Amino acid sequence: MLTVLARGRWFGGLLLVSLLAACGGTGYIPIQDLAVTNKGTGSIVLQYKPQAPKVYTVKGGDTLFAIAWRYGWDYKALAKLNKIPAPYTIYVGQTIAFNPASATQVKPTTVKNTTTVSNTSTTRVPKQVAAKSQPSKQVSKSVQPYKGSSSLRWQWPLKGGIVEKFSGKSETSKGVDISAKPGSNVHAAAKGQIVYAGNGIQGYGNLLIIKHNDTYLSAYAYNSRLLVGEGDVVKLGQVIAQSGKGPQLDGRLHFEIRKDGKPVNPQSYLP
Repeated sequence: MLTVLARGRWFGGLLLVSLLAACGGTGYIPIQDLAVTNKGTGSIVLQYKPQAPKVYTVKGGDTLFAIAWRYGWDYKALAKLNKIPAPYTIYVGQTIAFNPASATQVKPTTVKNTTTVSNTSTTRVPKQVAAKSQPSKQVSKSVQPYKGSSSLRWQWPLKGGIVEKFSGKSETSKGVDISAKPGSNVHAAAKGQIVYAGNGIQGYGNLLIIKHNDTYLSAYAYNSRLLVGEGDVVKLGQVIAQSGKGPQLDGRLHFEIRKDGKPVNPQSYLP
């Protein structure tokens, strides 16, 4: 009996050490695979489909861009519905409505005694985890909203084979997955401003979202390391992150382009 217990404790300890070793030191955030294959039909079944709530309460690390992205909304429409002016500063505890009926019941958030979450600044400190709340007095330091250019020049974020293509009929293939050795440099696909840098959106791991203009956003997911922070203005081809691993633990980058909040095929824009 003692031998069995000792072996059980040894195995449990070994398993714990293995898990810690797998998660630590690499910057890899475990990513949940949001789709599984139905063994009976062979079709892809979505495990997790985020439904927009009637009202969302802002948490630390949120930005309006990330909230809109999570639920498939255009950030401009969400801002208009909630009467949030550019540069779209939001606060911890603030309520964001997703339909007109709920919007009429949401009380305006006062700046006093609150903490800011999304306060677009020019800091270049990478935000690899949910941002700590900053004093509301820093709201006055927000920069002007980034407008960008109406004409964009696009390039691939990195070189590699396409391991998953875009599908307009699929809820999971909202972009393309590009094969890449973990630690490969990830480049900005077009010039723009970082509007989200963190890992608060389920299924994306370490994620960067770039606003290119009032129409287009792009996203770079499964990164092992983020090299830029929210508010940074990046150039075409600038190194912004290092790639990591996808849900199957293989090296890849997930890349998306959204037009007015809706996913579009990146290969229609990339050379």
